[in-house]
Amino acid sequence: MYNIKKVMSALLCAIFLFGLPHGASADDHGTAAMQAAVTEQPVEHQALQTQALQQLSKDTDFVVYAPQLPHTDWKLEIPVPYPHLPGNKIITFTRFSYFDMSGDIYLMGVEQHKARGYKTTRSITSIDIKNKTTKTKQVEYEFKFDLSGEPVTWNDIEGRFKPWATSQQNGGFLTWIQGDTYIEMSSVVFTREQMIEVAKSMKPVQQ
Repeated sequence: MYNIKKVMSALLCAIFLFGLPHGASADDHGTAAMQAAVTEQPVEHQALQTQALQQLSKDTDFVVYAPQLPHTDWKLEIPVPYPHLPGNKIITFTRFSYFDMSGDIYLMGVEQHKARGYKTTRSITSIDIKNKTTKTKQVEYEFKFDLSGEPVTWNDIEGRFKPWATSQQNGGFLTWIQGDTYIEMSSVVFTREQMIEVAKSMKPVQQ
């Protein structure tokens, strides 16, 4: 759970990335500091992140998308697949984790796979109370886009948004199909509107 320091850092990070809300103000010194924090991007770091995405996209059976918001300086981690061994096997699912540059604040997660013809497995456990036994089996099923949640549209895309169960948390889940790729974004830092802005910026990774 975030402590007060991290909550304040998260709020500042959201302001850095998306600007002050309408009607808010900041002194010149504070504005300059925010702009410096946003625009100071190590070229080598950005190049390495781009290279990692390009290498990954060569091994997926779907088009990989990444946010292209201007003036952001996020730290990208790719926990799935890990480790990524280029050319080793076809990748059917991936997850990106985005942090602020300190690595302390988790901004959002993005999962992607084919929107059609994607199959995965899940475990189903049966409990026999009489005989006091349990049996677990793996069941394969084909992915279907979940139409529950609030419809959200941008450009020619219609997605679905689901907030977290508690209203005290920002964000939630934003899901959509872009091209032939299913994308699922989750965040407890960004608001619904900020998540949609990130979604609008998603572009295919150029190999």
